[in-house]
Amino acid sequence: AKALADSLDQADNPNFPYLNTLLRILATRCMMQAVYFCSGMDTDFHHYGLASPIYTHFTSPIRRYADVIVHRLLAAAIGADCTYPDLTDKHKLSDICKNINFRHKMAQYAQRSSVAFHTQLFFKNKGLVDEEGYILFVKKNAIVVLIPKFGLEGTVFFEEKNKRKIGRSHV
Repeated sequence: AKALADSLDQADNPNFPYLNTLLRILATRCMMQAVYFCSGMDTDFHHYGLASPIYTHFTSPIRRYADVIVHRLLAAAIGADCTYPDLTDKHKLSDICKNINFRHKMAQYAQRSSVAFHTQLFFKNKGLVDEEGYILFVKKNAIVVLIPKFGLEGTVFFEEKNKRKIGRSHV
């Protein structure tokens, strides 16, 4: 993980200012999303990004519900607080983790939808906009393009020959 980070840090080309951004997008896109789990229920504790065999992350307990749970677990583990005895039940804790992961994913979807909506509003009356874009992926019937100036990424679908037009680009 450190070798990848160091390599990405060195990937710089003054003639191509978005090279590093594109490489980071491509390198991290395939990495698995971090999830919460109960350590007694899962055997893979690795944090590949930090190259660590076991890892927990938490911040101030006022910030996120997951952080509150970790603080409560730590308090229960050292005997400082026995207010939440259910947290010592790994099956109940596993259910809490699943719920936190689900809620996090739903929040990500809501955020993406909000960004898409407000992007549509921004461009609604702009007319034709000509900007530089970079191809991130090539698919069988489309390309995925990044337009760095606006932070937009979208799919441009190809039309098949001798077929009626069905849709437009989604960028």
